[in-house]
Amino acid sequence: MNLFKINESDSWKSVNDGVMGGISKSQLSHVDKLAVFSGHVSLENNGGFASVTRRVFAVNVTHDAELSIRVMGDGKRYQLRLKPSLDKGVPSYGVGFTTHANVWQTFRFKLSEFKATLRGKKVADAPMLNWQDVKQLGFLIGDRQQGDFCLLIDSITLDE
Repeated sequence: MNLFKINESDSWKSVNDGVMGGISKSQLSHVDKLAVFSGHVSLENNGGFASVTRRVFAVNVTHDAELSIRVMGDGKRYQLRLKPSLDKGVPSYGVGFTTHANVWQTFRFKLSEFKATLRGKKVADAPMLNWQDVKQLGFLIGDRQQGDFCLLIDSITLDE
């Protein structure tokens, strides 16, 4: 049972290192019922990350629920990110996963696996995240992984 609700009028938005002067690019497009997060990470001008985000709403979720994604990657490491607010200056909670090139993989994450960061730095005293507080979900590539990237996303579900 998918406990995430998405308002279809809300689209995915790119948030790249251009906010810091970088020139990385990303987008999320749809091809044959798959979401495709792709682009190019550049380390020029102190850059080095690309991401996409979308608003979500969790309903009737217990703390034990798990977030599951089914993806096919390119062998690079990505982050799945959750955010409890749409405001800037609020920590994001992320968990990393490493893909195998051209292989479908399913990853499952407990809420306790997501760690708080703000502008790339750990936030040790961040409040505990609850599923009902999640307002935004996204994918990020960083970690100085320069070059083209592509992550196919088949499903994102929040299940008990």
